[in-house]
Amino acid sequence: MNGDSVLTLPGQTQSREVQPVVQKSGVRLAEARRRFPINLLSNLTWVVVSVLVSMWYTPFLISHLGVAVYGLVPLVTSFIVYMAILTTGLDGAIGRYLTIDLARGDVDGANRTFNTALVGSAIVVGVLVPAVLVASWFSPQLFRVSVGSERDVQLLVLLTGVSFLITAFTGSLAVPSYAYHRFDLRLLVNVIRLGVQTGSVVLLFIVLGPQLWQVGVGILVSGLLFLLGHAALWRKLAPELEIRFSRFDASLLKRMLGFSGWVLVNMVGAELFLRTDLIVANRIFGPEIAGRYGSVTTFPTHLRAVVSTVNGILMPITMALCAQGSLSRLVRFSRLSVRFMGLVMALPVGLLCGLGRPLLTVWLGPGFADLSWLLAVLVGHLCISLAVVPLASVQLATSRVRTPGIVSLLMGCGNVLLAIALALWSGWGYVGIAAAGAIMLTLKNGFFTPIYSARILGLPWWTFLPDVGAGILGTLAVGAGTYLISLDWVLTSWVRLGLVAMATAVVYMGAIFLLGLSTDDRSLLRREIEGRMKRV
Repeated sequence: MNGDSVLTLPGQTQSREVQPVVQKSGVRLAEARRRFPINLLSNLTWVVVSVLVSMWYTPFLISHLGVAVYGLVPLVTSFIVYMAILTTGLDGAIGRYLTIDLARGDVDGANRTFNTALVGSAIVVGVLVPAVLVASWFSPQLFRVSVGSERDVQLLVLLTGVSFLITAFTGSLAVPSYAYHRFDLRLLVNVIRLGVQTGSVVLLFIVLGPQLWQVGVGILVSGLLFLLGHAALWRKLAPELEIRFSRFDASLLKRMLGFSGWVLVNMVGAELFLRTDLIVANRIFGPEIAGRYGSVTTFPTHLRAVVSTVNGILMPITMALCAQGSLSRLVRFSRLSVRFMGLVMALPVGLLCGLGRPLLTVWLGPGFADLSWLLAVLVGHLCISLAVVPLASVQLATSRVRTPGIVSLLMGCGNVLLAIALALWSGWGYVGIAAAGAIMLTLKNGFFTPIYSARILGLPWWTFLPDVGAGILGTLAVGAGTYLISLDWVLTSWVRLGLVAMATAVVYMGAIFLLGLSTDDRSLLRREIEGRMKRV
């Protein structure tokens, strides 16, 4: 492979149509470049805030509702998220079309897209309303619930479903803040709605006494504030966009809805991996065990959010290199991205595995310390599964989504069957459910994804595997080191846990700087990110 290697992408002849759009962009490029560090800080701040609130909110709900009743909160949320499969494609199309119109400065086209998107969102929401009502009515039969909690569960599903429908309709209103790079304002909306959501639940608990349906009220309030906040940002940032349903364009809506069916299949498979464990735990082991299981799932959820934030910086670079057809630079940067992501995730994953027992004891109480094995199984494999996330950009850019979609769907179904089998017959109990996900996701992301990505780029099948291994070694080092420390040092407070975590992070980051990334790797990463900042 030499520096002149060229990658020919499917549909690359369309690049001449795309480039003028970028060149004629009406978006304030200088302002966007200036806001890049602010936007990155805003994304990271939201991750930190949401993690901190979750770390407080989870034990608060458990202490007031009991673990069995609390378990219905993440369970219902996971169940409702399945409906997002029908809205994600439309949201992506809305974002693409409207962002391009705003970038062009095409007010007429933007208004046509905006009003078509509003009508399309309303149609999708209308289709989902009966599904929310049916799910709410039959929720006591869908889930195993504590005696006397049936009505509260119905209200929780209904309020959570209505909140989801509100946020689904808000998709087009949220585009201007994205198109104009105002992630600081998006952070403000998110922080306010999260604060009001938790605050309203606390207030209801104090005034009326703790009840499950009150958590649904907080979720509904959050959805309403999401709508109002982004409506305000729309009027502030894009006042040229006006609601005029006469601008509705049926042909444009058809194009918006015509997203790839294989992408949808891939999403279904992903949901079978990520959203079925709580349902299986509830149906097989009951609400008490499902509640304990659900309390620990907050950690893999937040780790995925961190990766999504980091990948938001890497993905545009990968897509740009694909579009340029520079195979050598694409391969080098993709390998570096996988290694970088694996090494970054090795620190939190290793800390959670090594310090799981004292962490759960301090956080939720001694009665949850036995969940440390469950925590290790839930997060341990993420050093592999999350490391390869940057390779998804290669598959999307080359339009090679059919095979990943089929594999994701088949292995997602296999994950559900394996989870049920291990839960019932392995003797591992609820840990078997987590083990099924770890096994299937490791097979998919640890082997299929890097091997298939190498294949579509015409590379040897093993090209990306050594880079995946870097994160595994980092996780083992951090996990083993912190576990040995926990055996010799009694970690009975947040202060002691924090000191161990910070000391480990300092040593680990120093080792990674010296050993994990070469001088050329650091230069390439810095050069590509700085280049991206200049082009934003």
